[in-house]
Amino acid sequence: MSRKYSNNFKKLFNFTRRFSELCGCDVIKENFQPDWKTYAVFLLMNLALSCTVYSNYIEVIVNGDLYNLLKTASVIGTGVQGYAKFINVLKQQTKFRYLYKEIIDMYETYELKSLAYKQSLKYNISLVKKLLAVTFAMVSIACIGVTMVPLYMLIFQNTRIDIMPFIFPFIDTSTDFGFYLTFVLHIICVFFGGYGNFVVDSWLFIYAAHVPLMKNILKCKFDDLDAILEEYPKNVVKSRKPLNDIFKWHQKYIDFCKTIKGTFFWVIAIQIGFEFMGIISTIVCIFLGIWPPAPAYLIYLFCIFYSYCSLGNIVEVSNDDVIDVIYASCWYNLTVPEQKMILIMLRESQQATGISIGGVLPLSLNTALQITKSVYTMSMLLERSLN
Repeated sequence: MSRKYSNNFKKLFNFTRRFSELCGCDVIKENFQPDWKTYAVFLLMNLALSCTVYSNYIEVIVNGDLYNLLKTASVIGTGVQGYAKFINVLKQQTKFRYLYKEIIDMYETYELKSLAYKQSLKYNISLVKKLLAVTFAMVSIACIGVTMVPLYMLIFQNTRIDIMPFIFPFIDTSTDFGFYLTFVLHIICVFFGGYGNFVVDSWLFIYAAHVPLMKNILKCKFDDLDAILEEYPKNVVKSRKPLNDIFKWHQKYIDFCKTIKGTFFWVIAIQIGFEFMGIISTIVCIFLGIWPPAPAYLIYLFCIFYSYCSLGNIVEVSNDDVIDVIYASCWYNLTVPEQKMILIMLRESQQATGISIGGVLPLSLNTALQITKSVYTMSMLLERSLN
């Protein structure tokens, strides 16, 4: 038996698991237990956040540099997001495994079916590849850009600037040893912050990308049922089994969407909220010229922001398509009791809700556009007031 698509998906997903293992949070592993890497990353995140508070005290209160607050506001969001994602992965590990197993089961079951099912699987494998490639490229460009700008200025302009806008207690950055030690520690924070966030971001993107796959499989099932109904209309014996299978699959589709929404509810809310703050602060930093790595970091913030909002559109479009698939079927060739099952599915599909931002705003590209307008307005007001 060919396991082409399930094996391809496992290989792609295992690429992200390598980074999760590095961070000590490979919760997809059935017998996962926190190890020394888990506690080390947890300590590193707390250290970075504590040093950010300490740095603001030194720079703002002691030295009177209010602009340091802008640089801090730009990067602290990534730290808080990473912290929230880390805690969420450990607390919701059962749901992460459940979603992964559901997807594997889909591939292993339907890669043995007809060509229509295999085409749906092939399309989703391609989609997952693109999502992983784009997400990994965004994180890599941001990490390299943020670290290379200070490195370039150090080598070619003999100018010392910090990669991240925070310092460590008891390390004197005015000395050569203190500066280079801080430089290395900043690189470590950038690496774990960037690729730690990449793990949960990629898992969310992969899980959400399989909502359209479930919709496409539902359509294939309805196509099979329609073929039966055209040959045997109103025949309960012939239609009962495929209709029951469709009904169960629709319930699984709804449960899958609800699980994604519940698992990533606070992650999405924190992500979008701090992206909003970070983008505004980074734009103002660019205008004021107070943080050279800001342009590379701004590109990353915008890309991740729009990537998240695009996920909401994927789920929203799939929910609308499910309604069309159900209504376009040959339900009129079913018996009255069977038509009631179709009516139940149609009613539940019409009441389905997409992913939201903290239950306040829908996660969609339309929301992204409205937030972008607010970002522009707030950035201009803040820049003018500071100038």
